[in-house]
Amino acid sequence: MGTDVITIYIFLQFFENLSPTLDESAILDGCTYFGVFFKILLPLLKPAIVTSAILKGVGTYNEYYMANLYLQDKTRYQVVSTSLYVFSGPMGSQYNYICAGVIITIIPALIIFLLCQDQIYSGMAAGAVKG
Repeated sequence: MGTDVITIYIFLQFFENLSPTLDESAILDGCTYFGVFFKILLPLLKPAIVTSAILKGVGTYNEYYMANLYLQDKTRYQVVSTSLYVFSGPMGSQYNYICAGVIITIIPALIIFLLCQDQIYSGMAAGAVKG
């Protein structure tokens, strides 16, 4: 639920920073409101969509509470977050295994970010006004 609020905030912040002249110039050129959204705003929204998808994916991937609550048979259904909890106990924690497991869990999100960084960085400079 926390990442849903972050996703909405990312989209609202992005739309707030768009120039209203983009909409106005498209409407003056004869574009409809749906055309403005799908042809102008949605392509500019690609970086925000990729960023929120990465945040939502990492939040779902690392969810501990829901997995611990709903998965009754921990030996049959292993998820990353509950399997890392095995390395902590009453006599101490094995931090070397926990850190190695955390690094392994970061790798898929890092790969997705590296594959999508073109979309993220290209959207930062794509807000030019028609001239």
